[in-house]
Amino acid sequence: MSGAPLPVEAAAPAAVVDNRGMLCAQGILRLMRTMVAVPPEGVVKVLSTDPAAEHDYPAWCRSTGHAFLAHVTEQDAAWGRLIVSYIRKRQG
Repeated sequence: MSGAPLPVEAAAPAAVVDNRGMLCAQGILRLMRTMVAVPPEGVVKVLSTDPAAEHDYPAWCRSTGHAFLAHVTEQDAAWGRLIVSYIRKRQG
């Protein structure tokens, strides 16, 4: 988890992927489909309830060339612990 301030571009993400209630493998597939429409260097905000997201999204970024920016933990009224991840799309 990151306690550091988020990059400015994380405040206005190019897309939000809502993976609440899904296993991380399903969430990665949704993230991959979303990334197609995101411009290079665009930031995607991913909402997850699966604790595996804390390891899986950074690993996916390392294997695909995207930049993992941060995880933030929030409380969601309906879902409980929410993992919010920020990913910057690679340039090309």
